Amino acid sequence: MNPPPAAIAALLREGFTAQGAGDWVRAQSCYDRVLLLQAEQPAALQLLGLLARRRGELPLAEDLMRRSLKAESAQPHVWNNLGNLLERQGRGDEALGCFDHALALDPRHADAHYNRARLLHARGLLVEAAESLQHAQNSAPSISIAMLQLQAQIEDGQGAFAQALATLDRALAIAPDKPSLVHNRATLLQRSHRHAEALQAHEQAQALGLNEPDAHYNRGNTLQSLGRNAEAAAAYRAALADNPTHRLALYDLGRLRWRTGDADFDAELRHADEIDPTSAVASGLRAHLLWRAERHADSAEAFREALRRAPEAAGFHDGLGRCLLRLGDVEAGLAAHRKAVALAPQDAELRTHFAVSLLIARRPEEAAEEVQRACTQAPDDQYAQAVLGLAWRVLGDPREAQLNDYQRLVATFDLPPPEGHADMQSFCAALQRELAGLHVDAQAPVDQTLRHGTQTFGDIFEQRHPLVDALKQRIAQAVDGYIAALPADTAHPMLRRRAAAWRFTDSWSSRLRSGGFHTHHVHPHGWISSAFYVAVPPATANPSRCEGWLQFGAPDFDAGLADPVRLSIEPRVGRLVLFPSMFWHGTTPFTDAAERLTIAFDVVPTPRAEPSQEPARAMLSTSNKP
Repeated sequence: MNPPPAAIAALLREGFTAQGAGDWVRAQSCYDRVLLLQAEQPAALQLLGLLARRRGELPLAEDLMRRSLKAESAQPHVWNNLGNLLERQGRGDEALGCFDHALALDPRHADAHYNRARLLHARGLLVEAAESLQHAQNSAPSISIAMLQLQAQIEDGQGAFAQALATLDRALAIAPDKPSLVHNRATLLQRSHRHAEALQAHEQAQALGLNEPDAHYNRGNTLQSLGRNAEAAAAYRAALADNPTHRLALYDLGRLRWRTGDADFDAELRHADEIDPTSAVASGLRAHLLWRAERHADSAEAFREALRRAPEAAGFHDGLGRCLLRLGDVEAGLAAHRKAVALAPQDAELRTHFAVSLLIARRPEEAAEEVQRACTQAPDDQYAQAVLGLAWRVLGDPREAQLNDYQRLVATFDLPPPEGHADMQSFCAALQRELAGLHVDAQAPVDQTLRHGTQTFGDIFEQRHPLVDALKQRIAQAVDGYIAALPADTAHPMLRRRAAAWRFTDSWSSRLRSGGFHTHHVHPHGWISSAFYVAVPPATANPSRCEGWLQFGAPDFDAGLADPVRLSIEPRVGRLVLFPSMFWHGTTPFTDAAERLTIAFDVVPTPRAEPSQEPARAMLSTSNKP
């Protein structure tokens, strides 16, 4: 006997009404009664799935939704809801397939387009996300706040900050008192280097009731940019009060305390370890910071603690391996590296670190094999290319000379003064005074290469300092000339990226005092790197001693090279040096009462530009998944 359709429809309506009113028990009862009348009734099954999802019973929710689709596959809204459920469980590929299935059934399903855009955005596929979002906006009866907020996030990720701000302003015109929108506007103002306006927006969001860890963290970033370090530390601690293992707040608070000369810089990290013995977040971050501080024994112990909590974390095995090699425990270190690579075979960075340790262990053939795999996986990774060249050099491979052609690819420019300035010496003297106000820290950042000195905070080319801006124009002309003169070579990892269009990424100033130097390093995410000399101490003028000179070719570890330095360049006031980011470079220490002051930056070709490295958290979401 067929069940009465009218009775089923009435029960579904009653249950749906109860569900909308928050009467979950009554809704459950109605749907259960439907299933007594028709065992696999698709609408009742999927609605019961939504109730199970609300209770956190995710496996049951998935089973109910799949039963609904088995009974009736042509339900785009159920495919969409199943996609949301799978995404919540971290099953992104399956979720994307569900959204695609929904859209195959109904190409104008706005929610499925929107949810697909969200997932693509979370994966960093910004162009595809923007396309899906446009379909969602075209299909919906009206553009929602959530759609506008996601659009602003995508534009933000693409570096179109002004466009993202305009999009957020459209959302704020609809909901001017929505705290998350005001907060997102603050993060965009921060990324646009409009720090005072950003702080005002953060305070407005707080006044509207926003009290989330991410909001406190982002406010801390803005306060740092304004030089209000004590208040920034308080903001990071406010984030940690709500979420003691907030990864970015822990990390940036530790870095801030280091820069301000606080010997107890990792106190919050140790505290987070104690209060949550199951989480490896704090011990892993502490291990990384101790590694950067060159406290290898302490770092190794912190990595061991992180591994006790997360034994399958490839990065922790990698970090332990690096520490053990520096401590002389070669075989244990290499074993840790092998474990890391086995756990994450597609991670080019881990393979490169393994290759470095193999070079330290005097196994260059194995090192070359590992780093060649890394270069295949990540061909634009400058560190991997640098390590490959080093392995070839140790092996006597002739390919190294072509890869590291210092004479051809390192260029020196003695720049003319910007317009309105009589000569470069007087301009740089004035620039030195301007930069003095930006060097406010007690010591260099823990995760940078300078020793016995300080570094400015943030991107100085975007901070609207008049003399820095004037110099930036002269530098841009030199970069244009350098790129134009590069030879065409599609086989070379640096030259094959040659493009007329480019952009600055990070820019900063470094100030070294007597005894100061830069450790040898490469710039992993750059293409062209630089050094411009604002002030140099008299000690640098003696060519027999080469104090404070820029050197190329030597790595920051012992690879067994008898004479690692390949090229040395004398620093002079007004001189700009440009070179591939993949080249090993560092400086020699100097002894002098006068300071050594530079400006440096990285350049990338715009067709292949990397995402911004600005330390701001992603904007808060207003969406409530259906």
